[in-house]
Amino acid sequence: MLSDSFSESDEYVEKTSNRKSLTRKKSQIRGQRKRRKVDIDKFVPTEQNPRISFEPLLEVFEEGTDDAYSFDELFESLLPGYLEERTRILSQLGGEDEHGHYLRQMTRAETFNLVNAVAQHHDHMSGPEALALRKLRLANRRRQGKGLDRTIQSSGVFAHEDLLTRSQENTVDKDKSTTIDQLSRIRTTSYESSFLSRLQGTSPANTGFLSVDWLSRTPWMNLMDDIREHYQISHPEDESPTENCGPITYTTLQAVHLDQVHDLLERSFWSGINVKDSLDYSPEKCTVVVLYKKLVVGVAIMSSPRETYITYLAVRCGWDNSQIATWMLYHLITLNPGKDITLHVSANNPAMLLYNRFGFKAEEFITGFYDAYLDPQSRASKNAIRLRFRQL
Repeated sequence: MLSDSFSESDEYVEKTSNRKSLTRKKSQIRGQRKRRKVDIDKFVPTEQNPRISFEPLLEVFEEGTDDAYSFDELFESLLPGYLEERTRILSQLGGEDEHGHYLRQMTRAETFNLVNAVAQHHDHMSGPEALALRKLRLANRRRQGKGLDRTIQSSGVFAHEDLLTRSQENTVDKDKSTTIDQLSRIRTTSYESSFLSRLQGTSPANTGFLSVDWLSRTPWMNLMDDIREHYQISHPEDESPTENCGPITYTTLQAVHLDQVHDLLERSFWSGINVKDSLDYSPEKCTVVVLYKKLVVGVAIMSSPRETYITYLAVRCGWDNSQIATWMLYHLITLNPGKDITLHVSANNPAMLLYNRFGFKAEEFITGFYDAYLDPQSRASKNAIRLRFRQL
């Protein structure tokens, strides 16, 4: 299809003085197969992009021609001139690159032929070749349906590609403004999107920590140090194992602690104890768990924030006499300010001294309080004393 940018006033005019003479000579042309010669120099372009007209050729056919006079015979003499003009126009579309090489954009026919030729060897193409083939195919698709050209653009009507570009620019500008508005509304960053989550992991940080003790040394920790020193003295040829000491951590009850907590309470009191329901009654106010690394060494549990009754308080054997029970009781009191705290303790339990230091006062002596719980051969007294710590 020829471009519409060639104006009618700039036609190549074939000067034929007498069209009737052409009709009289048809028989002579058929017999001698004489080729018509057209002087290309007579076509004088008056503009940078002239329009090639076929009107003279059509007028000849309108006057009547014999069917034996083929189009190929008539157009054969014009073809060199058209090819020369096509080459000249294509040369104006290109230019030299920074290395002095002449480059121009491929035409549709050249692109189509190249794609078909390369597609036959698609299985043996390298990565860059496959990428170039894909770009050529996309270029062909984008060219389809583009009937608007330079003439339409110069007349003030935007081409399809310009309309698409402007539409995309408007969409991008709208998306940018929407994104900026959304970012400006952000006042805080959620934990999942914060830099802290990348340091500590995808799960939220444990907010149940109450305190950390790096100074206290328990009998069990001292015993382990003595065993390691004894091994080093007995086996100097062996490489001495390294031990990283950790702190004693006070935290609230978590589901991961339940197995160790149940084992500790059964060793300290009686079998069958289950405190899983404490996770449903404000564990951040009613529970204290003591950890050494991942080992549970102490636990204190209160029934609920309303009743404030201490049901269990125990320390693992070997971790006593290290102020662990004192700190657990202190945290329970501070987590429930302004409320009276009550508990029952066996009459011969040495923990009575601890409660007296905090200000617990005896209110009632109950005979046989632990008969249904303690083993008959247990050395602990089955009688209990009811204590109350008043904060009102």
